[in-house]
Amino acid sequence: MMLTRSGPLCAAALVLLAVRFAAGADLAELRVGMETRLPPWSFVPDLPRRPTPAMSPAELQKLTGFDVEVMTALSAQLKRTPVVVPTVWYELEQDLLANKFDVILSAWTPSPATPATIASSPSYCDWGLLVVLRADDDRVKSVADLVEQKLRVGHIDDPAVKRSLFAMGGGRFEVRTTVPQLFSDLMDGKVDAVVYDSLYVRWRASRQHDVRVVGEPLNRLGYHVGLRKADTALVREVEVAVRALRDSGELARIQARWEGH
Repeated sequence: MMLTRSGPLCAAALVLLAVRFAAGADLAELRVGMETRLPPWSFVPDLPRRPTPAMSPAELQKLTGFDVEVMTALSAQLKRTPVVVPTVWYELEQDLLANKFDVILSAWTPSPATPATIASSPSYCDWGLLVVLRADDDRVKSVADLVEQKLRVGHIDDPAVKRSLFAMGGGRFEVRTTVPQLFSDLMDGKVDAVVYDSLYVRWRASRQHDVRVVGEPLNRLGYHVGLRKADTALVREVEVAVRALRDSGELARIQARWEGH
């Protein structure tokens, strides 16, 4: 999926990523753990899928996405140079505690299973789970219609999703292991609807126009920066920086661009 953007912040993101490989960089580094194959959060357009998250320096310089822009803004606020450390989303927490990077910044929301040694920043993005149908499917006008019509609802196997599905009051829920499979099955009619992250859904709906949203988010969550609690000074710095970016409206502007507002 090709996505083009313009503007000073986008250019700054590429410049800051490139600085990591330039000689004589004089800013302290901020090692950022990120799943780099996760559009629209962080990805390289048109890069083929691989069995490992490794990326070359040239590929990292092409990295784009919502979280890449947040990383750029946060690093500028902290006066640090971001160094992206590609990893797998499900291994973010264990890699942080293994000191493979300094912060998690990758559509991460702390859960009851998050180790007590991990701290989370204030939310840098508000999101929720949305019910989505194919754009040409007009059978459903509200979430209640899914239950009443006993339609098949696909979802990712995640505790937050399961809690929201339970709150819907019942239905024919079917698990899918990956996001591409989830939406492929929706478009092929193998499920009637899916429940997924609002940022992705709005990004896709505004660009591909192949899905439509039904109702309001089923829950309210946030993306956070994850840090080791032992890094007390960095925890305080990131907390102040995130609050400053929220108060200035910069985070809201970044989110609006990626959601197509």
